[in-house]
Order: sequence, then C-alpha cells, then structure tokens
Amino acid sequence: MAALLASSSAAALSSRSCVAQRPFAAAARLPARPAARPMQVVAAKPTKAQEFRGMSNDEIEEAVQQCKRDMFTMRIKFAKREEWKPSDYKALKRKVAQLLTVRRERELAQGIDRRASKAAENRRLVEAGLGKFAS
Repeated sequence: MAALLASSSAAALSSRSCVAQRPFAAAARLPARPAARPMQVVAAKPTKAQEFRGMSNDEIEEAVQQCKRDMFTMRIKFAKREEWKPSDYKALKRKVAQLLTVRRERELAQGIDRRASKAAENRRLVEAGLGKFAS
C-alpha cells in the first residue's frame, strides 16, 4: 500500500501529469502583458509634391530636418523593439524625397547646376559645424 501511495504521489508531482490535468494552469501564472503605448500618427495619408510648392525654402529645410528627426526616432524604436509602423517610415522617406525634389526644381529654375548646389550645401554644413572639416 505504501508503494502504491509513493508511486501515485510521484505521478501527481510530475509535470506531464499536471499539464494533462490542467493544461492552461501554467499560462495563468504568467505575468500580464504591459499595456500597449499609444502610437503617434506621423503620416496619415500619402503626400504630394504639389502640397510643398507653396512653402518657402526655409520652411522646406525645416520640414526636411523634422522628417529626418522622426525617421531617426523610428529607427531607435526599431532597435529597442518598441512598436512602430513601417508604413509611417516609408511615408516619411517619401515626404523627404518630395521636399528635396521641390528644392532642386527651384535651384534648376534659378540656373544653379548640381555642382554648385552641392558646394553650397557643404558650405552650409561647415558654417553650422557639421561639415567634414569642422573642428
């Protein structure tokens, strides 16, 4: 009789028998998932380059910088495995491309060639302390 009780108690303590009797008991002991953080909506709809043609050059530069900051924030979220939407990242990339296209169209209208445009951009970066040769 003692051998029978010992074998039945050993069977009752084995993990397989516990799972067979109560298959969802282990899941009930797991901690609850943290509540999802609300996502900020960056780009709800695709933009068109026509929307940016009325902006001044300074506004275009500021919008490009803001979009690049938002893209950087999304890359950080991706690295930290936080929630983010790849479609928002794609929309920001498209917006930056459209803004830069409008800026380049204006330079072409003024007769500025590509080489002079790049030189002016490098001068702006050096003056801001962000260029290659800035100390």
